[in-house]
Amino acid sequence: MRAPVPKLIHRPSRSAPAALLALLLLVLGSLGIWLLGYRLITGVWPQRAVTTLQAISSASFGSTWVLIIAGVAAVCGLAMLIAALLPGKFDRVAILQDDLPGQTAVSRRDLATLLKNRLEQIGDIHSATVKVHHSRIDVIAFTDLDDLSTLNEVVSQKTDEALRTFQPSGITHSRVRIKQTN
Repeated sequence: MRAPVPKLIHRPSRSAPAALLALLLLVLGSLGIWLLGYRLITGVWPQRAVTTLQAISSASFGSTWVLIIAGVAAVCGLAMLIAALLPGKFDRVAILQDDLPGQTAVSRRDLATLLKNRLEQIGDIHSATVKVHHSRIDVIAFTDLDDLSTLNEVVSQKTDEALRTFQPSGITHSRVRIKQTN
C-alpha cells in the first residue's frame, strides 16, 4: 500500500521580512564596524557618536521623537510578523493532471518559458512575453506585420492549445495582445 501523495504546498512569504531584517542588520553592523574602526585608529569615540548617545540617553519616553521611532518600529515589526505568518502563493503549478497518483508540477516561470517557446515558433512572431498569474496567462507577442487580427487568432489558438495540453491547475484562461514593432 502506498502512502498518500501530499498536495503542493504554499511557499512562505518570508522574503520581505527577511530582506528588511537583513537591511537593518547590515546598516547596524556597518555602523558598528565604522565606530570600532574609528575607536581603534584614533583611540577615542567619534564626537558625533558621543553627542548622539548623550541625546538618546537624555530623551524621555514621552518625547515626540521617541514616540515616532517607537511607532515606526512597531509598524515595521507588525508588517514583518504578518508577512511571516501569511502563506504565499503556490510556488509551483500542477500540470498534466490525470488519474495516476502523484503530481507533475513546474514553476510559473518554467510554464511561461514553455509557452513562450511554443509561441515563438509561429513564423510571424519574433518575440513574446508570457506572464503566468494566479488564474490567467498574459501573452504579449511582438511582430512586424501590419495585419494583427489574423495573427491574434493564431496566437490565441496556440495559447489555448497549450492550456489544453498542459492543463495547469487553476489557470483557466489567457489574455493575448499583439504589438507591432517598427
